[in-house]
Amino acid sequence: LFWLLCILLVFTYCVSLVLTQGAASYFQDVAESGKISDEYIEVKNAFGSIFVTMYSLYLSITGGRSWGEFAHLMSNAGAFYSGLLSFFIFVNLFSILNIVTGVFVDTAVEISKHDRSMMIEKKNQSKDATLKHFVSLISQLDRDGDGTISKDEFFMAMTQPEVQEFMDALGIDSENAAEVFLLLDEDRDDTVNLHEFVVGMERIRGEAKSVDIQMIRLCMRRLV
Repeated sequence: LFWLLCILLVFTYCVSLVLTQGAASYFQDVAESGKISDEYIEVKNAFGSIFVTMYSLYLSITGGRSWGEFAHLMSNAGAFYSGLLSFFIFVNLFSILNIVTGVFVDTAVEISKHDRSMMIEKKNQSKDATLKHFVSLISQLDRDGDGTISKDEFFMAMTQPEVQEFMDALGIDSENAAEVFLLLDEDRDDTVNLHEFVVGMERIRGEAKSVDIQMIRLCMRRLV
């Protein structure tokens, strides 16, 4: 973008140099003829020096003043200068400014990609944190330390306030302890190991995946 702005500045300077020279020739012709018109003053105010001409071109491409007015003024110096100013406007509007717009769009797309990456990373971090909570919870539920949770251990743990709060945070009603245990016990051996616990809790947690819906699925699987 920096180099593009440099090119635009150099291009504007070159065009301003030619237009200023054309205006100077016009001023000389008017001085020789001795007839000073109202447009002479306007041309001098708009193209009296290189920097004034550059400012006029800036106004013409930004909408500060109609470029058609400037083109009409430069027609006094000759059709070539009027055409050059029109060509300058065309190049800026349909080429350089479109490129600048494309640069900003590409920048916005890159920022959007970065935001998506951050969102995915945040989601993965949240998932890892939830997994750690599950592992910590199963170690708390497993009172005898055999690596599995029995039905009695599960029901007893569900009466503890800290376990109930954790279940509520996951969107699981602690009052549905029996249904939750059935959903977690995939192999129906009346015990829940670490894998069953983590996979089952991920499946049933949240409002959109409630215990009731999962119970219906369980019943359907058993009927089949």
